[in-house]
Amino acid sequence: MGTRLQLLVALGLLVASGAAFGQGLARPAAAKADQDAQLQQNIQLLQPTLWKELDFVREVCELKPEQRPKIKTAADSAVQQAAKNMAGVRQGQSSNAQANAAKQSIRDDIAKALQETLSPEAFAHYSEEAATRASAVKRATILSVAAKLDDALYLTAEQRDKIVAGLDANWKDDWEQWQLVNQVVGQYLPSVPDQFVTPHLNPEQQTVWRGLQKISMSPWGNRNGRQQADDGWWDGKPEAAAKAKAKGKAKAAQAAR
Repeated sequence: MGTRLQLLVALGLLVASGAAFGQGLARPAAAKADQDAQLQQNIQLLQPTLWKELDFVREVCELKPEQRPKIKTAADSAVQQAAKNMAGVRQGQSSNAQANAAKQSIRDDIAKALQETLSPEAFAHYSEEAATRASAVKRATILSVAAKLDDALYLTAEQRDKIVAGLDANWKDDWEQWQLVNQVVGQYLPSVPDQFVTPHLNPEQQTVWRGLQKISMSPWGNRNGRQQADDGWWDGKPEAAAKAKAKGKAKAAQAAR
């Protein structure tokens, strides 16, 4: 009887250990599946950035057909790496900071591939155009915010100039997201830091400023799709580019009807 009881206990322990072992195997598999899903989500979030940069490269660089696949491959790899970096960021980091770091890393990797591919003169032209674009985005964002503040607070010319100068001198790249507020219906303002506004306002304006509705937009808010007519162009194959061009013209003609 004692032997039978021992056998039952041993069998129970064996079953329990087997279940625990199975759970131990399942946890890493589930974690891996979650990581893969997060990676794919990040890759999708970065697609607008990818194509924005590639469209810019196509516009300012005269890439030969044999050069295009190299740049496209480098861009795709940059997106993969940026997506992995996003998945591994520390908790507590803001989504704006994540987005800005990811977008900048994609731009940097594409620029590196261009530097390795283009002539020094052609790369210098690209770098100059990229700097001009960044400056234009910065200026447009600041002036857009100043106009919204002016509408709400009735700023004097001096107040407006001081606010613009402060934002310009302390510019952060993730402030580009302020322009997305213009897409929101209603009297909303972006979350401009108080230290760049309040010191330049009179008491009445400060009261109004504190009561205004300020919102922060998701850095992934602009997920507009794009036409895929350019994909063949990046393959570097003349026939693919011709077909893509014809397809693009057909879509444009259809949209014009």
